[in-house]
Amino acid sequence: MSIPAMIVFHFDSALELMTDGMEHELFNKDEMEQLLEGCAKQCEYQAHEFMWRSFKRMLSQDTGGNVVGFSSELRGPDVH
Repeated sequence: MSIPAMIVFHFDSALELMTDGMEHELFNKDEMEQLLEGCAKQCEYQAHEFMWRSFKRMLSQDTGGNVVGFSSELRGPDVH
């Protein structure tokens, strides 16, 4: 396995773990936010800080469902 492939694999794994953790409430979001902010503050490189803060921003995003932002009563039935 090449180094670029390993980087992509591990980054994708981190995204999946973060998403699954949020969807299934596997961790305390406040604790995770503090941990990620601590990692961002300790970075030597701006790109690393950006990465940690990007993960932190994921915590405040909805993981799916109501992408319109209206309640189901106002929105009407969902059609698939």
